[in-house]
This record gives sequence, structure tokens and C-alpha cells, in this order.
Amino acid sequence: MAFRGLRQVRSGLAQMRSNAMNNLDTITMLNRLIVVSKDGESSLRAAAEEAYHPVLKNSLMSYSRFFGEAATELQHAVKDLGGAPKALGTFANTLHRTWLHLRSSAQGHNEDVLLDEIAEDERIAAESLARAVREDTPPQIHELLERHYEGVLKHYGEIREIRQQLH
Repeated sequence: MAFRGLRQVRSGLAQMRSNAMNNLDTITMLNRLIVVSKDGESSLRAAAEEAYHPVLKNSLMSYSRFFGEAATELQHAVKDLGGAPKALGTFANTLHRTWLHLRSSAQGHNEDVLLDEIAEDERIAAESLARAVREDTPPQIHELLERHYEGVLKHYGEIREIRQQLH
């Protein structure tokens, strides 16, 4: 009888360790998405500052705010799971924004250049979120990830439509 109790305790501890590892994996994934979101927020804000068509400028700012809000929601989710959320994007993104400004200036603030540059950022964000949505996460995290993925696709579609209208 004592062995059965000991087995149950060990089984419970193993399950706790397994859940903790799952939480750790989820926290790691969410922190990666926070960085992607922070990078997207700052890149799109920089692109909006370079844009001169009001519709494009407003759409880029809206998209930037979306990423900022997504990062905040992801940070809260990490805290709820007991983790420490990332606060900043990457240094590489800082260099990317500088490159965006220099390239845009050198080419006469050509909005096609801006749109080409942010297309890569959008692809990275969409792919990162698509992978995350396929992961086995708690229901509230899965719902959050799906909402962010749908938001990226929606904003990406709007930017594509604006690009077509400008030509």
C-alpha cells in the first residue's frame, strides 16, 4: 500500500515537471513572438514616418499599433505562465530601420522601397505565428495566437491593397 502511494507521488511530480517543461516551452515561444512583435511595431512605425501617402501612412501606423498591442498581450501571457517577458526587439531590427531610412532617402522616398522592405518583416511575422498556432498550447494561449495570426493576415492584405491602388 505504501508503494502505491509513493508511485502516485512520483507520478504527480513527474506530471508537474512535464507541465513545467510545457510552460517553459510555451514561455520561450511567446518570448520569441514578443521580439517579432516589437520588431514589427518599430519597423512599421519607421516605415510610416517615411511614407507620404496619407492612406499608406495611416495603415502602417495602424499595423504598428497592432504589433505593439500584440506584444503587450503576449507579455501578459508570459507573466500569467510565471515567466519573465521580453521587453525589447532586436538590435538587428534597429539596423534594419536605419537601412530602411537610408534606402528610402537615397531613392527619393519611394514608397515601393518601403513596401518591399516591410514585406520581409510581414513574412517573418506570419510564418512565426503560423508555426505558433500549430503548437499544442493551452486554450487561452492558442486563442491569443490565432487572433494575432488573423490580425497579421488582415493588415498584410490591407497593405497589399494599398500597394495596388498606388500603382
